[in-house]
Amino acid sequence: MMDNFNIFEQACKYISEKMCEFKDVLNVKISSLEKAEWSYDKGSIKVCKPDESGRKPRCKTGIKYSLKISLSGDEAEIIWNEFRAFFGKTHISDIERVTGNEELGRYKFIAKNSKGDEILCSIYLPNEWNIPQIGLLGFVSSRYKKTDYVE
Repeated sequence: MMDNFNIFEQACKYISEKMCEFKDVLNVKISSLEKAEWSYDKGSIKVCKPDESGRKPRCKTGIKYSLKISLSGDEAEIIWNEFRAFFGKTHISDIERVTGNEELGRYKFIAKNSKGDEILCSIYLPNEWNIPQIGLLGFVSSRYKKTDYVE
């Protein structure tokens, strides 16, 4: 699994890998995604204020896979089941489904952990309010780089 999930570079690699693996699972489970060309954004690193020792932790925001595609409500349910099963076996296994906007065709699934890392899956079904799409968005909470890390 992970050598040390407390080190920034390793946490970033882990979150990015899990997002890619989940995208690949969806490409197999949802036939309309099989040959889809997802767009990818590696995100950006933010540097936090120095701590009392002068070391600066970092976080990473905007790790993203996205695809403009029309999905159905049934496909959104399949994706929810896959999301729950997949991320339930990872270091980001606190799973939540936000149902408040599903009547508008907007689905939101969140996987997070106690360190503050988060992966969000959002699905917009086609209708007059939505541009049909699916997206995975990742966030790595603040940690020290390997060179700054002290056990």
